[in-house]
Amino acid sequence: MIELPEAVTLARQLNETIKGKRIVEGSAGESTHKWVFYKPCREKLAKLLPGKKVGDVTSAGRSIHIGLEPNEMLVIDEFGGKVLYHDPGAGLPKKYHLFLKFEDNSFFTVAIQGWGFISTLTEWKQSKWVILRSNAISPFGVEFTSERFIDLVERYEDKEKDSIKTFFTNGRSVAGIGNSYLQDILFCGKVHPKRKVTDITTSEKKALYRAVKDTIEQAIQQNGRTSERDIFDKPGNYSPIMDRYTVGKPCPNCGTGIQKIGYLGGSCYICSACQK
Repeated sequence: MIELPEAVTLARQLNETIKGKRIVEGSAGESTHKWVFYKPCREKLAKLLPGKKVGDVTSAGRSIHIGLEPNEMLVIDEFGGKVLYHDPGAGLPKKYHLFLKFEDNSFFTVAIQGWGFISTLTEWKQSKWVILRSNAISPFGVEFTSERFIDLVERYEDKEKDSIKTFFTNGRSVAGIGNSYLQDILFCGKVHPKRKVTDITTSEKKALYRAVKDTIEQAIQQNGRTSERDIFDKPGNYSPIMDRYTVGKPCPNCGTGIQKIGYLGGSCYICSACQK
């Protein structure tokens, strides 16, 4: 699944590449996928796309927003897979779930792995979408300060029962962080993923804030993780400290072997000495 650094990278590249182009052909792809959700349905979506001019392309959390002038927005949300730009004359991917062809014969495809959400929103629905997601703060924004982050942790409604992993990954407080970047954030903050939110000390909150800022900013500068691809099908340059490839290797801080544990339906990677 893409996370905030990948969404920022993809949106920036799309804004530089397809903004201002007019769509002459669009479809919801030739490959059906039961975990790709369209709104409106695939057939109606395909009819809405031709004739639209691409406006600003932005990101929000783990989603990409493609403006469709004059007053619509194409949303690609909560997904894993490839978002690719293709030069004129290039061949189509074997599988794709969104296709936009432009006047210059270049085109754009989205191939989703796992699950994803593709929708067009009118101006009114865009406002509703923003309101629904406005409670979560982006760690990429100027409003993400140490004081604001600490306040989010302290005011978290379910802090007595939820773990710090849940706090970060449910998207209710901090936007765009999933299980992948969380591993490095918790390691750098020296906090175990199973710790209850209510048990996180003030000094640990400050350490987590710095870990979020440093990790996300570094990943954005490096165009996301090495396991994800940009619109030109090139991998990012951010190599995670804690992931399946580092299990058993020595912790870069203390030398203890990195461990893999199962928690909340997924894998977590920890140093048992640094993350008590």
